[in-house]
Amino acid sequence: MSDRIKMGLWPHPPLKLSEVIDCLARAVDSKTWFPYEWEPAAGEPVREGGIIERQSSSSYIYRSYRHSATDPKILAEQSEEVFSSSQAVALYYLKWDLHLPGDLDGWQVIE
Repeated sequence: MSDRIKMGLWPHPPLKLSEVIDCLARAVDSKTWFPYEWEPAAGEPVREGGIIERQSSSSYIYRSYRHSATDPKILAEQSEEVFSSSQAVALYYLKWDLHLPGDLDGWQVIE
């Protein structure tokens, strides 16, 4: 935060959720996977959270994973949601993974 203040980047006006959605949608459209490619745990702890797979310009899959409360190497729950636009999947990811609108690493994101 002190670096941001020195550079004149703090305080700053809040970010608009629509702008964050647009930025994430561009990133999703430029890759097959966001934020990383999903791989089965195979003896390693399950990486919790959501992952977006772009299958085509009109097919996006959001997958979410959660490990067992007693063993982080055991997949306890997974879900899938299908979307037809990068904007829609970006909004879903921002809401469920980053809990936006709200605080994003010290940046306020508003409706």
